[in-house]
Amino acid sequence: MKNAKLLILFTAMLSAIFISGCKKDNDDPQPGQNAQEYHLKKVTIPDAMAQSNDPGAQMAVAYIDMVNGMASYSSMMTPPGKSSKMNFKDDGETYTWEVDDVSGTYTVTLKIRKTDYKTFWEMYITGTLDGHQLTNFKYIEAIQLNDGSGSTFIIYDLDTGQWYMDITWTDDGNGNFDLTFTVFEEMKLYISVSSDGSGWLEYSEWIMSAYQVTYKASWEASGHGQWWQYDNGVPTDQGTW
Repeated sequence: MKNAKLLILFTAMLSAIFISGCKKDNDDPQPGQNAQEYHLKKVTIPDAMAQSNDPGAQMAVAYIDMVNGMASYSSMMTPPGKSSKMNFKDDGETYTWEVDDVSGTYTVTLKIRKTDYKTFWEMYITGTLDGHQLTNFKYIEAIQLNDGSGSTFIIYDLDTGQWYMDITWTDDGNGNFDLTFTVFEEMKLYISVSSDGSGWLEYSEWIMSAYQVTYKASWEASGHGQWWQYDNGVPTDQGTW
């Protein structure tokens, strides 16, 4: 549970860096320039779970809040009104804008391309961001099915250039959806929610070069549920709320 709290703090800090960097641009009265918008799936927390004082229920809420907090990145895929726009017949649209704040001074280039079935977003950074000197660095990539049945959202590591965070979700069109949130060699969170509001989640930590389940929870449509905690695959605690 300690690792989860640290990850929640890390996610909040990372979001604050990039959101603050684009805040003054997004305050423009005409943001977006009619660009295709990206939407990251959010998980609804049942009232009985959210209001429970049980520590296991509170941990389930913390994990869901963690992945829901990543939805703030969706706004980064919408160009501000002050951005410059270029149109390309084959490569879609490209937007650029400048950022100068406490996180650094850099140029953002956002490319959006739509096919019959999918829409693609790619964000590149050139300049100084959070102490990193970057040149056309691909920072965020997203793919969304045009029928709204799923998407993938990837953030790349500023140090290595490799993927670092990944959120993938699918929706069957009947109110049932699955979501997986992965942080490279740190954690993996899987959430499944049914149309009636019931669901379950499984949290794994990177231990001994593999993801190992350390927490599980399931809940009914009423929001009441149960949880289990594990150590090396062995149950160590459990409870209900």
